[in-house]
Amino acid sequence: MVSGLRIILLGTSTFALPILNALRDSIHDIVAVVTRPPRQAGRGRKLRQPPVAEAALEMGMNLLQPGKLNSDSIADLRKLSPDIMISADYGAWLSEELLESAPYGVMNIHPSLLPRHRGAAPVARTIMDGDTVTGVTFMLTDLGWDTGPIVQSFTENVQSDDTAGTLEERLAILSSERITEVMEDYISGLLIPVPQSGDSDYADKLNTEETWLDWHRPATVLERMVRAFQPSPGARTRYSGRILKIIRTVVSSVELDPAIILTDPGLIIGCGTGSLEILELQPEGKRVMCSEEFLRGSRMRSGERFD
Repeated sequence: MVSGLRIILLGTSTFALPILNALRDSIHDIVAVVTRPPRQAGRGRKLRQPPVAEAALEMGMNLLQPGKLNSDSIADLRKLSPDIMISADYGAWLSEELLESAPYGVMNIHPSLLPRHRGAAPVARTIMDGDTVTGVTFMLTDLGWDTGPIVQSFTENVQSDDTAGTLEERLAILSSERITEVMEDYISGLLIPVPQSGDSDYADKLNTEETWLDWHRPATVLERMVRAFQPSPGARTRYSGRILKIIRTVVSSVELDPAIILTDPGLIIGCGTGSLEILELQPEGKRVMCSEEFLRGSRMRSGERFD
């Protein structure tokens, strides 16, 4: 068993939190946690720390938040004499200078089965594409985007009701359960990284434009989109000029023309193929509510249509 490793963790989002906790509880030493700087958020535009930064501060860890990982900040990391760096949704490209700053390089934890869904939004794209199996990949970072050699992968089934949030949470837990063993076996030589093989694709970052639901598309596709955009940024449509965020849906057998509304029984919207029953939604400027509550307080009627 390899013991007493000096680790630098690079991570920003909630995906990295279980991994941080697992490394903290191991026999190894986290000599620094590197996250992205705080950002403005909310209506007051107040600076908000990333989840990993908040956790590291609570644990009293050495927290570093450089705006850019330039030569100066990399020099600071080198002074800590790390054996290996672990990255988990850090959110920035890593330079060759950084990759060479630890003897065993940077091991990245990616929430897909590489080379499937390389890139920024693998979990959401997994759901949108209707994949039934995904997983996590431990890989050595190179100068490409998720193109480095694979140390080890683990599979996870995608449930029919998974949102991006629920699936990412399970993948984060799976990663945390495996990180110490994989890291130790890689450094001891029991795991030899192998080049990626097979068909690859790129999971582009989600953009606001694609969150708008096109009711001419099949209901099965739109139902997956709703789940993929939860908890953020949310799927959306318009009714009477106002935005409605669609939170939870199920495919319905009712036949309606695209975008046509049926309010009894329930709130059902026609699609290009089939229809979609809306179970939960969020009117613009209001809280999330069930469709029954929304219909009681709105003037929506059967035969109307979404914009």
